[in-house]
Amino acid sequence: MEEKKIVEGYRKIMPSRKGRKGKVRDSFGVYDAYKAMRKNHWYNIGRPVTEQEYYAIIRGVNDLLAEELKEGRTVKFPSKMGKLELRKMEVGAFISDGKLKITYPPDWAETWKLWYEDEEARKKKIILRQKNQYVYHIKYCTCGSSANYNNKSFYQFTLNTFIKKALSKNIKQGKIDTLW
Repeated sequence: MEEKKIVEGYRKIMPSRKGRKGKVRDSFGVYDAYKAMRKNHWYNIGRPVTEQEYYAIIRGVNDLLAEELKEGRTVKFPSKMGKLELRKMEVGAFISDGKLKITYPPDWAETWKLWYEDEEARKKKIILRQKNQYVYHIKYCTCGSSANYNNKSFYQFTLNTFIKKALSKNIKQGKIDTLW
């Protein structure tokens, strides 16, 4: 509980980030797909779907995707649109070109605690790192026969915080092991 207070205390004194950077504009979203379906007379699927029904279907599919991902399973999209896989990479410290390279991820909770307690460490920007042996990533695979479309570099997939936390919890509990 004390650690949580320290982290919250430090967040108050941290400089705030104003505005969003890197926001994607002019992309095709869920509502745009709904408008396109409505404009094209529902592509002969039967009766028209209300906006609430459409969003309920999207939410249901997203919930199923989230369940599969947080259990560490590979999700294959229909019509050869690729797949989502959980991959792991080994991390550590090594010397390259005479310089020390550290690939351990930062432990921000411990770093903020240190910075809150020690002003000099904050000024020198000392970052504490995690001691995990592996780092896990969700990879959107479009290689080989898993994706059969053009402009593969324009598609991306980003996990939301809920899925990331659930996946992290399952990894820490040892429920998930995956490909390299």
